[in-house]
Amino acid sequence: MVELRNVSKAYKNNVLFTNLNLTVPRGDICGILGENGSGKSVLLKMICGFALPDTGEILVGGEKIEKGKFPRDIGVILDCTGFLPGETGLDNLLLLASIRGKADRAQVEETMRRVGLKPELEVKVGRYSQGMRQRLAIAQALMEKPSLLVLDEPFNAIDIKSAAHFRKLFRELNEKERVTILLTSHYSQDVQELCRHTYDIGLLKAGL
Repeated sequence: MVELRNVSKAYKNNVLFTNLNLTVPRGDICGILGENGSGKSVLLKMICGFALPDTGEILVGGEKIEKGKFPRDIGVILDCTGFLPGETGLDNLLLLASIRGKADRAQVEETMRRVGLKPELEVKVGRYSQGMRQRLAIAQALMEKPSLLVLDEPFNAIDIKSAAHFRKLFRELNEKERVTILLTSHYSQDVQELCRHTYDIGLLKAGL
């Protein structure tokens, strides 16, 4: 589903990756562990086409990611995820859903309930707690029923009970709907309890 071949990336004098290789098979749940600032987010941005490698190539679903070409059928949570603060959660998701037309109102509302949000809630996103914002971010990643989820720190601002709920939800998506999941975390518990394969970002950089 995802393949990185000899990928290198640097920002000025900060070399993040040199000849990095990684394969995420279709139907897998793969986790990448690493401290904040270790390059996990940049790695996911390259997979999503929001940043390009200096050298090497990235394939998603067999298609090479290039400038102006983004993966199809993908749900994403990145640190750049943003919502309109003056609109409700439902209105934000409906606006995003209208871009590609792959999720109707009923599907959006169902997804919100699945992540523990009430679509009828009239509270504007600007008044959401951090945990509610994270649930909304997860909802926007799921609402179009993608075959690939790329999730950067999906358990941020989520309490222990809710994290257990989302681990169960992600397992169900993988096992029942065959969704491939690639996620990052700096908490080993999140990765160890959910993922079939785990990688340490430092070892990946070292080619181990």
